[in-house]
Amino acid sequence: MGRETSTDIGSIDVVRDRYVPPRRVIIILTATAVTAVGQMYSVLALLPQMAASFDVNPAQVTATSTVFGVAYAVGFLAAGPLASRFGSHTVMSVGLCTAAVTTLLAALPSTLLLELIARAGQGCAAAAFAPAAFTYIAENIDPRQRLLALSCLTSGFLGAAAVVPVAAQVIAVAAGWRAVFVLGAGALAVAAVVVVVFVPRARAIGHPRGARLFGVLVTILGRWRLVALFGASATFLGGYVSVFTTISLVGPPSVAGNPEALQVLRLITVPALLVIPFLGRVLRRWRPARRGAAALGVAAMSVAAGSVSSDYLIGLSIAVLLLVAAISATASAIVESLLVQVRPEETGGATALYGSFTFLGASAGPALASVVSPWGFRIGMLAAAIWLAIGAGLILVSSAGAGARRSIQHGTEGAVSSLR
Repeated sequence: MGRETSTDIGSIDVVRDRYVPPRRVIIILTATAVTAVGQMYSVLALLPQMAASFDVNPAQVTATSTVFGVAYAVGFLAAGPLASRFGSHTVMSVGLCTAAVTTLLAALPSTLLLELIARAGQGCAAAAFAPAAFTYIAENIDPRQRLLALSCLTSGFLGAAAVVPVAAQVIAVAAGWRAVFVLGAGALAVAAVVVVVFVPRARAIGHPRGARLFGVLVTILGRWRLVALFGASATFLGGYVSVFTTISLVGPPSVAGNPEALQVLRLITVPALLVIPFLGRVLRRWRPARRGAAALGVAAMSVAAGSVSSDYLIGLSIAVLLLVAAISATASAIVESLLVQVRPEETGGATALYGSFTFLGASAGPALASVVSPWGFRIGMLAAAIWLAIGAGLILVSSAGAGARRSIQHGTEGAVSSLR
């Protein structure tokens, strides 16, 4: 059944039967996003206990986070094209099952070397979910609901950084660090079953084969507008990580060097992540590029304002709250901008590159904060603000001269109108 809908570029025919029920799928994918991506952050609360078990210095155990992050970025590049080839539902399901197994294995090692190997496998497996989920939304969610779906999914990814370390710390105190991985494996197994049973399989689309499977990544990187968006994606999560690293290193005395206080500051940001997805009716009034640039500009200004709040914890909390809200809006806007510029068979590759650049930027965030930390809190925050401002500029560059044009995403104009 079709229905004609008026949009900003004219009337389009929306075919209801080609899309899945959005509410149930959005809830399942968002909850799974927290569970899957949260595996990256779970060890942050476990370092002292793991160091004692392996009889090493806690600083050495931080390598478990680094190894996971590198494997995660590499896994993104493989999972995206595979989602376009074999179907996003299949990649999500297999990836979650594999992640459950590797997470359980991460609870078993008796040496740091074996733990690093387990964490690398865990990172590769967990990486399958995000690009496959983005591809599933692009192919199977009604264009009028995609902004809500993408916002919820990105909020889940960001929320994992705040929620999972706190949960891991509680579990570790009660039952030891290995229990965190055992329960994490159980949560991933449950998520896999829920996805298989309750998320409808993706509709059939012509997928690339052979050399084209990964050659699509090269094709995408040959388009300067998309490269600019990937560059912007490397700034927003990197800016977020840089801000919290700066606060932990040279921030207010009540927070710096105090893991508990830092976790409370992260948890304060959760309400912002919950609110942004439900502002879709307001946010969709602007094209994704304009919205993303504006949001990242707000993030930069909030961090700059926070640089003068070292003596006022309330002011810093407000700045961080605005930062996270703006980053949440930015993340979904960048994905939307990508989806309206790529062909259906390129969706997986585009979201894979987006994820890889995003986490590459996140891994660079602590380095930036460490380099400028000798100059103090204010310079560290200003450096992060400049980084975010560069990202806003890159988004504007990606849309320069684009105008209102027909989307090539699934061959419809409806995708464009719904993402503006």
